[in-house]
Amino acid sequence: MLRRLALALAVAAVAVSTAAASVHWHRSHSLGLPYAGRLVNGVQLPDRGRDFETWDPALKRSPNRGWRRWGSDRLVAIVLRVIRAYRTAHPLAPPVLIGDLSRRHGGNFGRRFGGLGHVSHQNGLDVDVYYPRRDGVVRPPTKVRQIDAELAQDLLDRFLRAHATQIFVGPHTTLRGPKKRVIPLIHHDNHMHVRIARENRRVVYGRSQLGRPIRALELGFPGPKRVLVVGCIHGNECAGTAVVRHLEQLAPPTFDLWVVSDLNPDGRAAGTRENARGVDLNRNFRGAGRLSEPESRFAARLIRRLRPRVTIWFHQHENRARAWGPSIPQGRRYARLAGMRFAAIRWPAGSATDWQNRRFPGSSSFVVELPAGTLSAAEVQRHVRAILHLGE
Repeated sequence: MLRRLALALAVAAVAVSTAAASVHWHRSHSLGLPYAGRLVNGVQLPDRGRDFETWDPALKRSPNRGWRRWGSDRLVAIVLRVIRAYRTAHPLAPPVLIGDLSRRHGGNFGRRFGGLGHVSHQNGLDVDVYYPRRDGVVRPPTKVRQIDAELAQDLLDRFLRAHATQIFVGPHTTLRGPKKRVIPLIHHDNHMHVRIARENRRVVYGRSQLGRPIRALELGFPGPKRVLVVGCIHGNECAGTAVVRHLEQLAPPTFDLWVVSDLNPDGRAAGTRENARGVDLNRNFRGAGRLSEPESRFAARLIRRLRPRVTIWFHQHENRARAWGPSIPQGRRYARLAGMRFAAIRWPAGSATDWQNRRFPGSSSFVVELPAGTLSAAEVQRHVRAILHLGE
């Protein structure tokens, strides 16, 4: 036991000291099928990190060559998220050993690329993860009896919870899971082959008074940490849409993030505070004539469906965050994260925040009043970081 503990600590120390550079994140597109597809704008998994190392199955050495380590942004984000959580739960376990993903632009990854080759791994949705070994050595197991079955099962379960659609495992292993998702397959007695869905982003659509589209988009992963960000509700206060657009270009965060770039596209097109019928949407959630407008009805339906833990409504032009009642702590925290002033101010009657705070106790809904004009790139980054910190 002591020998195994010392070995695990030594391996972990080496992994930390050889941590790779940051991932270069951008939005990817997986086209076609895993066995007949290609990858556009892929993201490269580093050759090693604090929690993992990579293995080249053709050359049988570590690290894996760079051209074999490309996946969609979702796949790389899920891999890093799962192995980080796994290593946090098992701090004495050795780093996870990662094999092939896809080639840089996807496509054929058969025998001519070395080793047994892959029938799939063609569009950035597949990754091979080697089972942890009982002796703590960071190398693929050569015999089933070398597999640490408890750790391997935990790793598999974490990929299932991260919404892997299929996991192929060796027929001689004892790994188990839902029959339609965990599938025994030959040549997988030393690694699990994890496949994710092409897209986990859910989209909810609505229409404005004049028929312009309104879209709510899920950027993160389903779960209890749900945050909703609305970039614009008053048509002449839409600087927050730049923050939402930037969030849409990032790798998926680890929490469930939903965004509505523009709730009032008619007002924005006309340069007016109100919608096309002259109604202030942020006074249309309570009182006489409540939810008379398609835009506010869309927002109310979305909020009832999501029940976000935190909702951030962008406005202008005061350059401060403001909240009231039980939302004050989160509003104040956001102001601190974004480098803004904070004010505790009662909600206007009929406002979205007033309705949410009354209707959904235990959640927080507050306003971020951006400065006048358009945001600089640095200001956009500051608000993006504040949102991500608040969610995580």
